[in-house]
Amino acid sequence: MIERRITFTLENEGLPAWKLNRLKTLAGYFRSVVVIHNISQLSMANAEQAMRVMSLGSMPGDLCQLMIEGSDAELACMVLTDFVSEHCDLICTGHRHLSQREEKASIVLPFDYALSHLPQLSQFTVSSQDKVDVLTQISRQCAPNQPDKANSLLEQLQAREAVSSTAMGNGVALPHILTPDVEVPTLVLAPLEQPIEWGSQRGPVSCVIGLALPAPPKREYLLAFSSFSKRLLEPDFCQLLTENRRPEVLRAVVLDSLSLPFR
Repeated sequence: MIERRITFTLENEGLPAWKLNRLKTLAGYFRSVVVIHNISQLSMANAEQAMRVMSLGSMPGDLCQLMIEGSDAELACMVLTDFVSEHCDLICTGHRHLSQREEKASIVLPFDYALSHLPQLSQFTVSSQDKVDVLTQISRQCAPNQPDKANSLLEQLQAREAVSSTAMGNGVALPHILTPDVEVPTLVLAPLEQPIEWGSQRGPVSCVIGLALPAPPKREYLLAFSSFSKRLLEPDFCQLLTENRRPEVLRAVVLDSLSLPFR
């Protein structure tokens, strides 16, 4: 079965009835199931059931995703991408890469930050060194071309893991530190091709998100990252992180969760 996804944020008017009716009509043309997932609200409904979609409580700025599955999902994705790009802020579509001009959506935070994405890590085998290898790559990404600082960050990350595993469950780990070695909140998204053990009874992880917060942290940082860590307790949210491997989508999911306290 073919599956495609379209990720976008809602514009100022959200999802008014006329947009929902148009989406329902378009979805009905194809031999595919089209589900709209409001990621910000962690709720979903079949796109052909307009009343159910209205019950999602979608608001302007919400991050959403159309999930299309069926024999003609590729064609449906092409048509629905045109609809989404016309009426919403398109982030990512499953049938083609966006041009720089088309990548117009941005999720704004009230502070500066650094967010990067490691290529999907595939060179690891299940061994006692896997966790160290991932933490090493994250620390280098946090301090590119600064080996001394990267080594310091690695030591701090390992010291944190020695206290207790940062595996959150549901396939996600959040190695995190407070450190004077960074000037702004720094995140590294590291999806894994194969799950690895993270030293926890909560099971292996397939998505690692490294986080270094400046010390002492500002109030805005604490609000944003407390919101994010709470979302990681939700299995549906963790599934978004482990299933969506495209950098644009992972970035949007993380930034959306960080922005929720400031809306």
